[in-house]
Amino acid sequence: MAINVELIGKVFDNHSLSIVNRNIALQLKDKVNLSISALDTYSSDHKLSKIDAQTISSLVNKPLDSVDVQIRHTYPPMWRWPVGNNTKIVFIQPWEYMAVPFEWQYKFETFADLLITPSEWTREVYLNSGINPQRVVSIPNGYNPDIFNKPNTKDNTKITVLYVGCHQFRKGLDILLSVWSQITKQGTPVQLIIKDTPQVYGASNTQEDIVKLQYKTKCADIIYDDSVRSEEEMAALYKQAHVLVHPYRGEGFGMHVQEAMACGCVPIVTFGGPTDEFVKDFKIASSKRIVNMYEIFGLKAEDAMTQMGGHKWVLEPDANDLAKQLHYVINNLKTISVDTSLLNTWTEVGNKYYEVVTKISNASSTVRSKHV
Repeated sequence: MAINVELIGKVFDNHSLSIVNRNIALQLKDKVNLSISALDTYSSDHKLSKIDAQTISSLVNKPLDSVDVQIRHTYPPMWRWPVGNNTKIVFIQPWEYMAVPFEWQYKFETFADLLITPSEWTREVYLNSGINPQRVVSIPNGYNPDIFNKPNTKDNTKITVLYVGCHQFRKGLDILLSVWSQITKQGTPVQLIIKDTPQVYGASNTQEDIVKLQYKTKCADIIYDDSVRSEEEMAALYKQAHVLVHPYRGEGFGMHVQEAMACGCVPIVTFGGPTDEFVKDFKIASSKRIVNMYEIFGLKAEDAMTQMGGHKWVLEPDANDLAKQLHYVINNLKTISVDTSLLNTWTEVGNKYYEVVTKISNASSTVRSKHV
């Protein structure tokens, strides 16, 4: 008998949580009886493929007699009690910093039948918070090889370096722009594309800051792009680029790094974080830096930080090492190959999700049974 599964979260927009939810749904729909409780609505502005939009829409609010397993992937986590007392609760919860809110530790321990994180790095963070090792597993995010794949050729008349992210402190854009202004010169055959996502993370002064930086430092070209792109359009951007730079201070996985690598981009990423699990070369030396979470984290009213403590560690990429590695990669592109052996497709990831959903559904009781 097929397992009845309810997936709760956003599924239509361009945020990483929605991308993950969509692909999990597409992978599980033929293996389980799947219904989606969508926390957003479809719009043509989301630029989903017509087939995916129709498939996902057909699963939204699909009737189920009962729910065996409920998968929750939202931010912040959703603690509402399930309709059925026998429903197993699985949380997918990425986290980008080296400590989790104390409330999360308590609630996951007493409420969740399983916690899934996208990296072993994040799993270690949860383990360090005191969560039962038997109830937290890591399943990486995937990519679609039909969309994200290597082109036959790239335009080598100008080397393109790409940054995908936003202005948030944890993404490290400030480090990259500082390095770029110091190691490149106007008129040289290199360019930096900043792919911003204000639709997801909010508006900023990034574009104005870039214009001022280019005028003041006479660095090589910087192109600002805040357009909404489909997966196919993002793949085209990756295929145009030669190098993907992600000098992050906090990251839960780095899905765009994986997608860019699949398109032939050489990744330059922070050492010591979750990208170590699939990036082998060109990792930026980093050290631990203590920060005030209330100053660097975009807190929302519903975020539970009261017992997390104000100051925590983040990774701080070394700007000098980034400059050294970026200079080397730009000047040696012809001899560098991208190792994609540790990447995971959504098909592979979907099989892992099905395995854990099956295991959880067969458990004799829920974690919440003693509270019923």
